[in-house]
Amino acid sequence: MLDAHQLLWTQIAAGVCLLIFVGLLFGLLRTRGQMQAAKNWSRIEGVIIASTVEQPPSHVSDDLNDASPVIRYRYHADGHDLERDQVRVGGQPMTTRVLAMRQVARYPVGARVDVYVDPSNSTNALLEPGQQANVVAQLAFTITFGFIAAILVAHALAGKVLYTGNGVPLFAFALPGVALLAAVFSVVAFARGRRLASASARWPTVSGTVTTSDVIEETLEDDSNTNKAIIRTIHRYQVDLRYAYQVGKRDFVGTAGNWGWTAVYGLRELAETAAGQYRQGQPVTVYYDPEQPGNAVLEPESRQGSMAPLIFGAMAAVAGAALLAFFIKVGFGN
Repeated sequence: MLDAHQLLWTQIAAGVCLLIFVGLLFGLLRTRGQMQAAKNWSRIEGVIIASTVEQPPSHVSDDLNDASPVIRYRYHADGHDLERDQVRVGGQPMTTRVLAMRQVARYPVGARVDVYVDPSNSTNALLEPGQQANVVAQLAFTITFGFIAAILVAHALAGKVLYTGNGVPLFAFALPGVALLAAVFSVVAFARGRRLASASARWPTVSGTVTTSDVIEETLEDDSNTNKAIIRTIHRYQVDLRYAYQVGKRDFVGTAGNWGWTAVYGLRELAETAAGQYRQGQPVTVYYDPEQPGNAVLEPESRQGSMAPLIFGAMAAVAGAALLAFFIKVGFGN
């Protein structure tokens, strides 16, 4: 049994996690609603006036989520010249330097873009009403905190730590639960990638030009370094691919070569070989989504990297299933 002090803190923790879960669930539903509404907003022409990455001067590792893409655009609505920096519903979260650079690369200064403007408030505008990246992260956090809240509430109501018949605490089952959840998300990502590849092969095409095909170097802290007084770093590399194209009178910059997960290399030579598939100034055929022309790809049917989510999901599923079987055997076995 929990004593009065332990029970109080369990109740407080349960209440806090429950509030976080409710807040996340409300935010998730609100974000989904806003995304659906924004798709029907008025679409007018705008121009990018600023596109840069902000990060602290003390940035020491590209694994840190300490960078933020800053994209400002100007548009004319209701007789006024207006400026905004909102790209998608929910704003721009802090992210890694490389991901921020990829976001900024899609919106070079001077590019003409579609701005979605709220008809009831012309100062409320954005560029990507259908972007779902934030929703996936919100969903993962919502499920995780919902699971934690359920366990703590059960403990608080019972007035004791709940165990299986053989003395294994129930909260230990959270670990295989998280692993299996990661497997589910990975399989969903794989299925979405295959559907996207199949659909994009039938998208309309337009001529484009490669503007950049280079290598991005990431600097990471070496976690295996036991001497914390000395910061040791390791390096990894990615391909920085960009291509420009026009749909109607709008300018776009694509960064996706195919629909697979981005390849990360331990050797610069390997990344340079991959980048060498394209060269600056090379003409390319761009497949673009007719509903969201900013969503484009060069090799829609390529399977390079497409199996990565499934492989990761299989590993997570095996680990989660093994842990779950172990806890069930230890907790409920004879």
